[in-house]
Amino acid sequence: MSQRKINILITLLASLLLLVIFLDRFIMVNGPATSSIVFRPFSGGVDMHNVYGEGIFFTAPWNNVYRFNTREQMVEDTMHIMVLNGVTVTMRVNYRYRPIVDSLPVIFRQYGINYDKVFIDPQIVSSTSEVISHFTPEQVYSLRIDSIRQVALGIARGKLHQGNIFLGDLVISNIKLPPKVVDAIEYKLRQEQLAIAYNYKIIIAQKEKQIKIIDAEATKSSQALVNPGLTPGYLQLRQIEALQNLSLSPNAKTIVVPRGNSTPIILNNGQ
Repeated sequence: MSQRKINILITLLASLLLLVIFLDRFIMVNGPATSSIVFRPFSGGVDMHNVYGEGIFFTAPWNNVYRFNTREQMVEDTMHIMVLNGVTVTMRVNYRYRPIVDSLPVIFRQYGINYDKVFIDPQIVSSTSEVISHFTPEQVYSLRIDSIRQVALGIARGKLHQGNIFLGDLVISNIKLPPKVVDAIEYKLRQEQLAIAYNYKIIIAQKEKQIKIIDAEATKSSQALVNPGLTPGYLQLRQIEALQNLSLSPNAKTIVVPRGNSTPIILNNGQ
């Protein structure tokens, strides 16, 4: 093969290579749930007016293309937040987010391609801390997680919306206090329960005392009403009636009548 043909072949291969490189920079393809923005170094920087969705689009080879995942993404993180009294609480936080597609140029200009690390993560930590940090360790121990989750979600959703990010959900779980703090809280709760039990016993004893006093006063009042009617003559009459009834019995009896006003004693001879 002549040198001339070799040069032509080299030129063709180089041209083909340049064409492939050129096409790769000229023809862009976005996959599913992917959107792109373009940075034009020779004509104004970030294109703030165009967002390219799924499929093929064209751009100049010297432009830079930045792709974004527009699916709702799930993040799981472990946070360490200081509450009142200087105690650090550990918790697990899961959240779902996605960028607002039409605002991708703004997101890129403000936070860059790693907007999740630069903007989203700090806002989630800040929002969660804003809710949890106002509680004491005792309050954290007995917290209803769903109630604080709703508050933290509302705060975080507002902050991320200002940065053109949609927050789908935020879940707080597995809140843990240091073991020594938990032991102290549980000891305090046990003592409080014992105190409640003792107070309950005292209240019951006081109630029973009041009932006995009321019963005694009722008995005293009853006796005060009955005693004036129990005259010696009335008692003797009742004794005579009893003796008369006894005399009607077929059994033999012995009646011992003491001296004075004492009550007669009745003895059954059959015993």
